[in-house]
Amino acid sequence: MMQEHKPKQTLEQIRNRYPFDLTALALRAGIGTRILYHALLHKPITLGDAEKLVVALSHHTGLPLSLDLIDLVTWEDYLCLWIIRASITDEEGHVRDTYQLVYARNQEHAAITAHFWLIQHAQATHIQFTPCPEGLHLDDMAIPGIPPCKQEKERLS
Repeated sequence: MMQEHKPKQTLEQIRNRYPFDLTALALRAGIGTRILYHALLHKPITLGDAEKLVVALSHHTGLPLSLDLIDLVTWEDYLCLWIIRASITDEEGHVRDTYQLVYARNQEHAAITAHFWLIQHAQATHIQFTPCPEGLHLDDMAIPGIPPCKQEKERLS
């Protein structure tokens, strides 16, 4: 016997059935209100924040909710721009930074994607990974925060 596939509920659908105050739910979940707004708008949030949100929603609704039942977009499912900075201090004490930009799901994926670049910068004293979903603007050049093909898919849906 085939099991019926039940579609996941969106956060907005849950909010319509079980009204909640955004600020209060964010506080209860231990996440920022902005993160909750991102989740409502189907923008990616970290897996950890999604898990905290599900726990808070379960308490609020009294239902045994899980990520399998709620349609939350996480960075782990989503490619976004990551800025990787390698810093090295020269003999005179000056810090020099070198940057690499990659599209990745999370920090681990960014490190895998930039593997050869990281090998070339193995002498760096500090490596920093920063997600940049809003994109990057340098002078008159703009680098999208999500790959252009993903932006097109979002416009169509």
